[in-house]
Amino acid sequence: MKETGVAEVEQSAKMTARRQAMLDAAAAVIFEVGYERASLAAIVRRSGGSLSTLYQLFGSKEGLFEAMIADRCACIMAELSSPDLSARGARAVLLAVGHAFMRVLLTPDAQALWRMVMSEGIKFPRLPQIFFSSGPDRLHARLAEYLYGLDQAGCARVPEPLPTAKAFCILVHGDLYNRVVSGVRSPPEPAELSAYIERAVDMFCLIIQLAPAGEAGDGRILDRW
Repeated sequence: MKETGVAEVEQSAKMTARRQAMLDAAAAVIFEVGYERASLAAIVRRSGGSLSTLYQLFGSKEGLFEAMIADRCACIMAELSSPDLSARGARAVLLAVGHAFMRVLLTPDAQALWRMVMSEGIKFPRLPQIFFSSGPDRLHARLAEYLYGLDQAGCARVPEPLPTAKAFCILVHGDLYNRVVSGVRSPPEPAELSAYIERAVDMFCLIIQLAPAGEAGDGRILDRW
């Protein structure tokens, strides 16, 4: 009985590894040639798996594509879910989120993913839906919850937390990200990026009328983040 259980665990681990290898291969191939020109044969060759396993795990090319987008979005957004911000004031929290957000957005993987969403989304309308639900929507919801806490504590004025959270993200990435992702300019040096984020956060703090007490922080509010 014990041997059977060990065998099942090993088989499950192997299948998980094969699945991840196929997702990584799909990302590499699709980022190189686009969704339409990417062939399952090329993905299988790069992953070292088999076509039958690919169909077993994902069902189709579209299923693989969707799983790859969800996987990449999860990886890209992971950093935004992990910082230990509970001991910081509100402005420091917003700065930390802004820095994490831009570090993620400016990675080559994230830029390639966004370009692909833009180029393939017209032909495959579900792609943008998957991208937003797996990435930006989760960040917006999390940030909206935090802003709601500030509003309820009287530290800031945030009558509409979700639209305000979206506005924060737009303000932080702004023109800089659009120019980098479109290839108009190179990614900023750390000092330039830091100054850019500080200006955006300070502007946002004025918009939400963050009180000095809110800047200093309230442990009960920050714990909600």
